[in-house]
Amino acid sequence: MLEFETPAGNMYAWDDEVGLFIPFSLEMRAVINEIANKESFTKEKVVNSLKENFNEDDIAYCYDWIRKWKKIKPQNSQPQNPRTFHKSDIRNSVLRFGLLRLTLCITEDCNFRCKYCAYSNFYEYTRNPSNKYMNFATAKKAIDYYFSLLTEGKRYNPLRKPAIGFYGGEPLLNFELIKNIVDYIKSKYKNFKTVYTITTNGSLLDKETANWLMERRFIIDVSLDGPEEEHDKLRVYTNGNGTFREVMKNVSSIMGAGYKEIGCLPVFDWRSDLFKREEFFNKQDVPRVQGAFPVDDVEGCSYYQQFTQEDFLAFIEQFEGARNYYFANLDYQIRREKASFFDDLIGQAPKRALFRSISIYPHHPLMPFTGACIPGRKIFVDVDGFYHLCEKVNNDFPIGNVDEGLNFEKIYKLICEYNDAMDKCPECNVARRCGCCYKSFATDKGFLCSSNVCKEVESDMKRSFVDTFDIAEKYPEFVDEFNTKHKNTKKYYGE
Repeated sequence: MLEFETPAGNMYAWDDEVGLFIPFSLEMRAVINEIANKESFTKEKVVNSLKENFNEDDIAYCYDWIRKWKKIKPQNSQPQNPRTFHKSDIRNSVLRFGLLRLTLCITEDCNFRCKYCAYSNFYEYTRNPSNKYMNFATAKKAIDYYFSLLTEGKRYNPLRKPAIGFYGGEPLLNFELIKNIVDYIKSKYKNFKTVYTITTNGSLLDKETANWLMERRFIIDVSLDGPEEEHDKLRVYTNGNGTFREVMKNVSSIMGAGYKEIGCLPVFDWRSDLFKREEFFNKQDVPRVQGAFPVDDVEGCSYYQQFTQEDFLAFIEQFEGARNYYFANLDYQIRREKASFFDDLIGQAPKRALFRSISIYPHHPLMPFTGACIPGRKIFVDVDGFYHLCEKVNNDFPIGNVDEGLNFEKIYKLICEYNDAMDKCPECNVARRCGCCYKSFATDKGFLCSSNVCKEVESDMKRSFVDTFDIAEKYPEFVDEFNTKHKNTKKYYGE
């Protein structure tokens, strides 16, 4: 277990076997010690033994809590060896639980040259932009195969909806292919209620294009970073000019039409002005924030080498100021309908920590460690028709192609190689809450060992727990409000 203390002096522990936070009050510790030191005990005996020092009701509560905790602790939490499985087990898992989205990289070309782009020279193991475009024949094969798997898996998951995502580069550079794909699906697979998504830089969302997307109920994710001075620091055209005005003009037109299925995906680094972004995304003519992300710092990334220690310390000070501001205005934050920049950047972290759904059962034996999925949960198709794990993992781990389908033997070997590299995970005290996946360990030659990548993971997670419970103790209304919404909507954060 991982124990931690909040600034108020309250003790807690994280039980990784069960996936449960434990309040380690003085009463709780006393009851645990009392039970451990006696061969036979009852609630009455424990209460009588400790009632001179503690309230009897508190002792009884701790006793009941510990008994329930022990009942749900697994008898054998050791993960099964993934090599005892066969590729057919992976195929069955994909048919039952996977196929959540088919993402088509319809071009590697882009009219932007964003300074933090995952396909820039800052990232050693990802491709560079190119003039490659997917053709309809490749897209058609990928779509037909995806729908064939959905049809086969319908007996396991009859309510699953097909989801087609368009990705790039800038996907609207290949808008004709998007139109052809949607028309093809509408004609051939009209009995399916297909969901369409597109991730775009927004510069090509002119009125005609936007109307076409809106008529087909596309979920539109726009890479808009904030106000002009913030956005144009990092998101520029190939000639180096800023892109904000064209993007905002197009976004404003969509917002003016009353379209709701549009959101922003702002990215920030250590020199970003968080307060200017908060002010910008609070405006009514700006789409809601779908997710706020720091520039990705994965293996092989050199982006952060350009910053100084002073930059980092200034960012931490600014972030603390933003957090204080957010919770000082908590009554307003928790009742607003539109998610702000701070709501995602600051408010979601404790919500995910406290309320993320975690099963009392161990990880799936095929994937006993980390937050990595079984490949096939989502399918990413590059311009040449090769299947990959997802859009976030470099292309050095192909798992099939449009001509032959998913290669389950290759997926099986990839899982085994990944699990072999997770050497630190069996002894890790926070493995159940691990958000790392393939991209955290991927190079061009395989996976790095988790003992090399995750050296500070437990201490980092401990600090996160302290921060989260400090917030929960100071602002219990924040927890209560979210818990009510969670109960009423049946939604939770995280996967």
